[in-house]
Amino acid sequence: MKDAPMPGQCRASLGGTRSWLLVLILLLGFSLRLVRLDAREMWYDEVFAVLYAEKDLGSIVQGTVTPVEGAAADIHPLLYYFFLHGWLELGQSPFVARFPSVVFGVLSVSLVYLLGRELLGARIGLLASVMTAVSPFHIWYSEEARMYSLLCLISLLSIYFFVKACQEGKWSHWMAFAFSSSLSLYVHNLAFLIPFSLIVFALATRRWNIFPRLLAAYVVISLLFLPWLVLVPGQFAKVQQAYWVAKPGLSELVRTLLVFTFNLPVPNWLLPLVLFYSMLLLTLTLYLAFRPSIRRAANGSRWAMGLILSLFLVPVLTMFVISQIKSVYIERALIVCALAYYMAMAHSFLKSRPPRLVLLSLLPVPLLLAVSLGYQYTYSFFPRSPFRDANAYLREHRQPGDVIVHGNKLSFFPSHYYDRSLPQAYVGDAPGSPTDTLALPTQQVLGLIAQPHVSHATGDAQRVWFVVFQRTLDEATELGLEDESKTWLDSQYSLTNVEAFNDLLVYLYEAP
Repeated sequence: MKDAPMPGQCRASLGGTRSWLLVLILLLGFSLRLVRLDAREMWYDEVFAVLYAEKDLGSIVQGTVTPVEGAAADIHPLLYYFFLHGWLELGQSPFVARFPSVVFGVLSVSLVYLLGRELLGARIGLLASVMTAVSPFHIWYSEEARMYSLLCLISLLSIYFFVKACQEGKWSHWMAFAFSSSLSLYVHNLAFLIPFSLIVFALATRRWNIFPRLLAAYVVISLLFLPWLVLVPGQFAKVQQAYWVAKPGLSELVRTLLVFTFNLPVPNWLLPLVLFYSMLLLTLTLYLAFRPSIRRAANGSRWAMGLILSLFLVPVLTMFVISQIKSVYIERALIVCALAYYMAMAHSFLKSRPPRLVLLSLLPVPLLLAVSLGYQYTYSFFPRSPFRDANAYLREHRQPGDVIVHGNKLSFFPSHYYDRSLPQAYVGDAPGSPTDTLALPTQQVLGLIAQPHVSHATGDAQRVWFVVFQRTLDEATELGLEDESKTWLDSQYSLTNVEAFNDLLVYLYEAP
């Protein structure tokens, strides 16, 4: 229920206080999203985005939609790449490439406040915005040169216009909802989960009065998305051909809750604690939200809580069900669900006034968030290993005629980004394997063609530097196999040295 009316002077004073609080929250969120923005290692997905976006727009389209064995070359719509293409005119450093995501993230914090205020009142909006500002999960993707921070912002905007349209019934709000929803689909194909959740909510709550305009809005969404919709079957075929995501089970749902609350990775010793408090917070949120006394006191906001819980749960469960057929379950596409969860949590704790003992039991949560966030800032293992240090080592010790070859694209792309003048090659993924996601047309646009086998990269070199993640070797061992590239090098050369940069290994092989 929204805040009760109050005398004008008092309301103005309180409104001014809330404005200042919101400014402080936004400054906090902005500051937290700038920490080590340039220092954190770029990983494969970010580097791919930068290297791809620096190409001309026609090449980006070609590298995405060109058919390969009946499927599109890549699986993502192009709005973010087009935006990044223009933005990179300012530079290509990690700070410059990531800064738009910071801005999108801070704007999302403000939209959480506006949406929370519209649905449940200003106090709940402020608390939800604080939780978003300090959320390790949201900060992680607000510091990444990928499309997920933009996806979150535009999806929140579409939800906000949906709420305004339901409350006021103006066609302008319905059209703004349609436009923002269609725009989100040009950012990521999984953006459809939010419009789908909204129509599920409308059906479940039997809001028949909004259906004519809601259906009209969905027609507009379809028409606006039609130019790209015709390409979606090819992109789905690409997912069917090669996509690294495993079929999710119950453990993935638990992991998702943990990610929403504290994010991953966290130190191993912290994992039992964050798992316990993630489960505890969810249990308390749902219990307090559905406690009879709260439901009676919040009749006016019942539909609002229904909407928030729908946005929290329906996309997660929908993606989970779809993934039983073909797995597309990626937590980063569910950022909006996490923010809806924060709103539900803020409502439950502010409206229910839980017992003091319950509040005391939650005192470790801020500390756990701080530890999780600190670990996140300094994390430098797969896939964010210290590529710059490895490059510096290779440049210092490389001799004329040496060959540097990477076991796969995941280590090559970041290394190439940080030092384009250092000659390096990489071995392509096994054709048809779940990791075979970088199609030849995309490689051609990037100008970075994979070698079919390590022997093609080494030629007749007398010394070979082989760069590989420890994780790659471990995964092969778990399958009862050996890494094919390393096995071949072991049979043809003598291993003379190994340098470890956390979990990124640099082997030196010399001809016998």
